[in-house]
Amino acid sequence: TAEQVRQAAAAFRVYVSAGPRDADGDYVVDHSVLTFLLDPDGAVRDCYGRSRTAEEVARSVREHMDSYEPLPPAGRE
Repeated sequence: TAEQVRQAAAAFRVYVSAGPRDADGDYVVDHSVLTFLLDPDGAVRDCYGRSRTAEEVARSVREHMDSYEPLPPAGRE
């Protein structure tokens, strides 16, 4: 829903906005240009903007994969 999109955008601190509709009812969505890396636990580990090269992103993802340690089960911290 539109409300869920607003909540997700707020949680990730990204910008999203629907532009004006054209004669056919279509519209362009303006949004932040970011890619988020989430680990298997759902934690945000990194964020990549357009200035990062493919090699930099690949290196970062590999480093996060190599250093990943799962969170302890709930109640066993």
